[in-house]
Amino acid sequence: MANKYLSKSPMLKNIIEELDEQLSNVPSHDWDGTPMEDSMQFDACVDSVANVSFRDGFGRKHYPINKTIATVLVYDELNEKKETNNGDENVTGKL
Repeated sequence: MANKYLSKSPMLKNIIEELDEQLSNVPSHDWDGTPMEDSMQFDACVDSVANVSFRDGFGRKHYPINKTIATVLVYDELNEKKETNNGDENVTGKL
């Protein structure tokens, strides 16, 4: 199902798509089978979300997601994967 955005801003669309990609790549478990929330890799997942960026018309790079928001988004993604069993492919520790 395609998302329908009300905004016409291509920058916003790119930010949303990049955030979606980064969050969808967060595994539910690390390579050792540890739940990501308890893993040493959790911070790397948060950093990947916080590093989503875009360039304005002057070529300046901006990072619209701070670490607090990135952490909340990663926890939300992990909770949703648990509830929908969408993270089952990583339960064995195979990423």
